[in-house]
Formats: sequence, C-alpha cells, structure tokens
Amino acid sequence: DFLISCFDYLNIDVETPMKNLPNRDLNIFLNGSKTKFKQKNVSFIWKGLNTTLAEMAKHSSKNLKEALVPLMEKTTCPSCSGKRLNPLSRNVRIKNLSITDFCALSIEKANTFISTIKLTDPQKKILKDTLDTIEQNLKFLIEIGLGYLSLDRSAPSLSGGEFQRIRLATQLGSYLTSCIYILDEPTIGLHPHNSYLLINALKKLKDLGNTLILVEHDEMLIKEADYIFDFGPKAGIHGGEIIAKGTYEEIKKDPKSLTGLYLSHKKKIPMPAKRRDISEKKLKIKKANLHNLKNIDVSFPLNAFTVVTGVSGSGKSTLINKILKKAAFLGIHQRKAEITLPYAKVSGLDNFNKVISLDQSPIHQSSRSDVSTYSDIQPIVRSIYSNLMLAKTKGLKPRHFSYNHISGMCRTCWGLGYKKIQLQFLPPVTILCESCKGYKLNPISLEVKYKNKHIGHLLDLTILEGFDFFEAFAKLTKKLDYLIEVGLGYLKLGQGLTTLSGGEVQRLKLAKELSKKRSNKTLYLLDEPTIGLHFVDIEKLLKIFHSLVDKKNTLIIIEHNLDIIKNADYIIDIGKDAGEKGGKVIAEGSIDELIKNRTSYTAKYLKPYSSK
Repeated sequence: DFLISCFDYLNIDVETPMKNLPNRDLNIFLNGSKTKFKQKNVSFIWKGLNTTLAEMAKHSSKNLKEALVPLMEKTTCPSCSGKRLNPLSRNVRIKNLSITDFCALSIEKANTFISTIKLTDPQKKILKDTLDTIEQNLKFLIEIGLGYLSLDRSAPSLSGGEFQRIRLATQLGSYLTSCIYILDEPTIGLHPHNSYLLINALKKLKDLGNTLILVEHDEMLIKEADYIFDFGPKAGIHGGEIIAKGTYEEIKKDPKSLTGLYLSHKKKIPMPAKRRDISEKKLKIKKANLHNLKNIDVSFPLNAFTVVTGVSGSGKSTLINKILKKAAFLGIHQRKAEITLPYAKVSGLDNFNKVISLDQSPIHQSSRSDVSTYSDIQPIVRSIYSNLMLAKTKGLKPRHFSYNHISGMCRTCWGLGYKKIQLQFLPPVTILCESCKGYKLNPISLEVKYKNKHIGHLLDLTILEGFDFFEAFAKLTKKLDYLIEVGLGYLKLGQGLTTLSGGEVQRLKLAKELSKKRSNKTLYLLDEPTIGLHFVDIEKLLKIFHSLVDKKNTLIIIEHNLDIIKNADYIIDIGKDAGEKGGKVIAEGSIDELIKNRTSYTAKYLKPYSSK
C-alpha cells in the first residue's frame, strides 16, 4: 500500500502494464526520482528498480549476488547518453564539436580536424604547444596503422597487438634516447601491410639511439633485424639453447638453425598439390552492414578451407564473429536454413549439424583450472592412480587424487599449492604452501606413486614429458597427442589457464574439440590460430586443418599468416584499408585468382611469397 501510494504521488498508474507505460513513467520506475514522498512521518524517495538491484548486486549477501550478477548487463546511461560528462562540459564546443564528439572520431578524422584549427596570436601563446603535441601523437598512431581506431575506444576492447602499438606510439612521441625496449611479438594480429608500417616505426625508435629487443616469428620483421638469436632446438625441456646467432644472412646459412632453413626456403611449408572444389558456395551472407561493413555480399564454399584476410580493422572479425557466428548458432539451435539479423541475412545454415567457434577470448574457468583439468586429462590420471595397489590398500578413490575435492586437497592451502598473504597498502604476496610444498594434495594421496612420481610431481611435467611418462595408457596419450599436434607440447600439465596467451587458449580449445567424437558437416570458425607460432608449429596446424576439411567439414579462418593463406582453397580479402576506408570485398577466389588483383594489399605480399 505504501508503494502504491508513492507511485500515485508520482503520477504513475500501477495498473498499466510496463510495456504500455509512457517513457517518463518507465524512466522513473527503472531509474528513480528525486521527489520526496511523505506518509505518517516517514520520508521516502523511490530510487528505481535498476538502482536498487545494482546496489544489491554490489553490497548484499553472497547468495543474492550470485542470483543478480548474471542478470546484469551494461547499458547506456540515460542521463548523459553514454558521453560520461556533465551537461556543462558537453556544451563547450570547438567548431561545433564537443570533447565527446571529438573523441568519437577515428584517429584519422581527429587529425584532420586538429589540422583545420587556426589560432589567433593571443591563442598561440597559450595553445600552440598543446595543439602541436596532440597533432604529433595522432600522426604517430596513424603511422603505425591505428588510424581506424576511435579515440574513445575502451582499452579492454583492444587486441594485444593494438594495445602494444599504442604504447609504442607513446614512446615514439616521448623522444627518449639510450633506452632498451623489449617487445613480445609486436606483429600479433597484423596483416603484412601493417607489419611494414610497424617496421618503419621501430626503425625510427632505433634511429633515436635506442636498443630494441624483440621476441618474434614474423619473417618480415626477422629480415629487418640487425642481429638474431635463434633458440631451440625444440620447445620446452628440449629447448633453451642458442642454436644460432648472427645477421639475417648468417642465420639463413647456418645448417643447425631450423629457423634459418625456413628463412632460406631450403625447408618450407608446402602448398597443397590439389585444391578442393569451391563451386558449391551455399553458405551466404547478404547485405552485411554492421559497423564499417558496406552492405557486402559474401559466399563461402562448403567442405573447403576458406581464409578471410585483410588489414587490421578492415571488418573481418565483424563479418565472421559478429554476423556469421551469431547466425550459425541461431540457425543450428532453431533448425533454420536462413537467419535474418538487423544488419545481415545469412542462408545455407541447413548444410551443418554443428558449429564450433574457437577464438582468443579467455577460458572462463576458476583460478584452480589448469591445462590438465581443462583438457580432461586429470580424470584419467586420477583413475590410473586410484587403481594402483597402494591406493586400493588405503581405500582411496579417484576423488582422493583431486586437488579440487575436499577429500584430496591439501587442507592448508585448499588445493591451490600456494597461500596469499594480504599486506596493508601493498599487493598481496604469494608464497608456496608449507604443508604440501606446492603439490596441492594431502599427505595420504601424495604417498601413492606411479614410476616413482605422485600426482603433484605430474603437474610440473610438460605435455611432451607426460606423453612419454604415460605411454602405456592409450586413452591418455591420445589426448596428449592432440595437444602436441597443435603445438602445445611445451606447456606444463599444471599450468594455470590465466597464464596462457590468446593463441595458446585458442589452440587448447582446438585440441579439446579434436579429442571429442567428431562428426562431419561441422562449421569451424577460427580467429588467427597462428598467433605466436613458429614455422614448424604452423606446418603441424595446417595438417590438422586439412584433415578436418577432408572429413567433409567447412573451415573458415580469419588469418594474416601468408603460409596459411597460400594453403587455403578460397580466399576473401576485406579492405582495402581499415575503419571507414574498409568494409568492402576487395578480392575473392583461389590463390591464382587473388594474386592477379592489383588493388589488394594481400595479393601484393602473397604473390612473391607463394612463388618462393
């Protein structure tokens, strides 16, 4: 009655269904009102349903939080319309642009706008240096191929490569000298055209008198290096040695260097002797106009290996991850051949029984998850240990060998292997658990050993070592073999999932899918699976891709790697440039058709590379 009286006071009809409420009433109901309502000496302000639930999700009991958090999602603030500033700040304008309007521009458009600002003599004394700094920083971002990004783009939405290049542009603008810069694979997610721009930026940094140390697999960048260290001979425990060192030409001539063999093209990733039939293009996207896509029509051949390529920011991920992926899952779930989205129509989905999408997004597991638990290796290992004589004598079951079960975990660290000490004013410190010594299990479970190793010891083995250790167990070695095939043999079985790179996460997902019972007529969607891979690992990965397609599956990959592109049956090049200058189909067809295209950046780099 009290609430009804309050709504009557606010002129909201409680009998009207929510969908029929006027915008003013709905806004008050959801977001609240500042109007005070008094009744029987009680003063009351209606905060709004959204505000109340949001506060409960932050500050209420654990049970309520768990129920409410999944129901929450980000929405645009109705007060500022997502612009984040108060009305006073939003109404300060230069050439009819507020600061929020300016930040919504792409870097290229922002640079054009800044260059049109003319200052009077009094203004120059105050603003000239500021304006020059803004213009200079924008030019650095354009130089390294980030002109398509908007200035208000949130940091979490940036790829690893974009984030690293932004930091690089910041360093270019600082004009520091005599510094050591250490970069870990700056070409991640870059098209060869973008790599060329990045190389020019790195040279400028070097010419300022700085030393650059890069971890890199990209041939274009290796070729530009003044000195190269080649580590190997293999991964994990089989690596860790300097196999060769010297200039690019010296590495190419060194017979011990596996990298040198690929750089000199004495050893190379072969192109398929015969291409698959690409005439049956039944999977179609029509009138795609999301983000920067320019109302394009694209067709994909069935039972073939298709690569979607183009410069960074051209619209590849929008086409595959935002349109095709969404429509494919809806089509399979609803058993429809055609799905119409607000920004595209996708047809031909009745040709698939299943859709598997593997991207670089983190695996949503707890901090307890590791490579062995995610890959379903742990249940088999627990079963092996529980069947050993000592385990049976002690009455131990598989659960007693699980560090995620109360029966098996160490009671001091609760199966984590470490303890966190909270410090005032400082980050928490992680120390090894003194009871289990980092092995995660209780003392009774650690007494059971196979080949003189308990389960705690196994967590420190690499996948390659695990394969040799469990050679007698075919079911287990089969799962480990898939991990080795996708180039993850160097990972430790107990390595936490939060420590893996985007490329490693994607290949771990792929290995898990490969280990399952496979059916044909599956649509596989992959997003740059070669990130962080050496030539040898790419060759292994290609064998898996071809085997999937040979089993009558359809494989569509977003990729910049030229070895992957030259192995594709069908290539779709999106571009020509990024952002507003992208979003068009520049070229499509077989490799022979693509390299004849004179406007395609991909063709420019693919033609000389495929002929080597």
